[in-house]
Amino acid sequence: MNKLTIMKSKFILRFIAVGIIAVTTFSFSLQTGNRLKTINLLRPEGTELSISEIAGDIQYIPLATDSLLANIMKVIYSEGVYFVKDNKSKFLRFDENGRLLNQIGRRGKGPGEYLYVSDFVIHPVTRNIFVSGGKPDQILAYSPEGKFLKPIPLTIKYVTSMGISDKNLFLFYFDGAQHIEKNMELIDTEGSILKSYTNKYKFEKGRAMVGFASECLMYPVEGKLHFKEIFSDTLFYLDGEKMIPEMVLNSEDRQFTPEIRTKVIKEYSADPRGSSESLVKSVIQNNLLETRNYLFYSYGYDRKVRMLIYNKSTGKKTEIDSKTGIKNDWDGGPNIQLKMNKDDNTVFSWVNAFELKQYVASETFKNSTPKFLEKKKELEKLANSLNENDNPILVLVKMKE
Repeated sequence: MNKLTIMKSKFILRFIAVGIIAVTTFSFSLQTGNRLKTINLLRPEGTELSISEIAGDIQYIPLATDSLLANIMKVIYSEGVYFVKDNKSKFLRFDENGRLLNQIGRRGKGPGEYLYVSDFVIHPVTRNIFVSGGKPDQILAYSPEGKFLKPIPLTIKYVTSMGISDKNLFLFYFDGAQHIEKNMELIDTEGSILKSYTNKYKFEKGRAMVGFASECLMYPVEGKLHFKEIFSDTLFYLDGEKMIPEMVLNSEDRQFTPEIRTKVIKEYSADPRGSSESLVKSVIQNNLLETRNYLFYSYGYDRKVRMLIYNKSTGKKTEIDSKTGIKNDWDGGPNIQLKMNKDDNTVFSWVNAFELKQYVASETFKNSTPKFLEKKKELEKLANSLNENDNPILVLVKMKE
């Protein structure tokens, strides 16, 4: 299932700091009266998929080991540069070949320093980096070279997700110990509020708090910022200041609602060591990304993390085990877990150096017969050139048009 944290009220600040958040949201669903494309999550047409069925190329980029990363959490590609953040809030910038260019800011409590990085975005014009999590009531701005530029003051605390829409920052806030009237804002890079968005859903809080690392999922595709909130069955994109519904991800009567969240909170308040059948029986979003021709939606349901892969051209829906990933019949390498989009037609994955070396040394790899044997040889050569303690390897999967 999704990352889940049960905490008593005195630990709320720590709860926020690790990026596990609880927040109310709103849902348009079909209430707009528009006839949106609807994808039924619980009725897939297939359960098996190989990467060659959706991919046209795979590229591996080892990241230099000048500064070691832990588990990668987010990667953004911008103008020939990879910005990479790990789960320890180490934030590095690499060139297109994986060479380290610089670190972005540093951890600390001083001016321009951050205790942690909950999210970051890259400005499309200036290439400046905007970081949330460093200070509860600020966004921190850095140059591409990692120099601190300025703080951007906020009127609401605790940004947990952020994106770029045109040249502005779109922010999603943690609602804190009490319900807040606005949970999203569109601001410019000076901090001026262009639009605030009403927080329409409420849930009751108890002694325990139940939060998820995926309360609001955001990603850019085809020039628009897309987002989906945890209580909503609808995927939106921003057009100026307007939220435009694009697609419904229908989980039928398994939709996670504020009422279910209230029930789960009460269950854990009564017994923090227990489990919640209400949670197990609900669809909880985990990850969402999209290219021109495919949509990938990962969610927890019935004690399993699943990924629905939707071909927008054919309408075919395939569900796989998200933890297992997609079978790599391209070069015989380890299964591929798609993480986030690099551009409109390429998706990021990554693999740890020691895991790649172990897999390439296994009988499974040696006995594999992938579609491209020369690619298998190249992957074996790459794995043998690595030290098991090296940085992770980025995997770029170019999708079929």
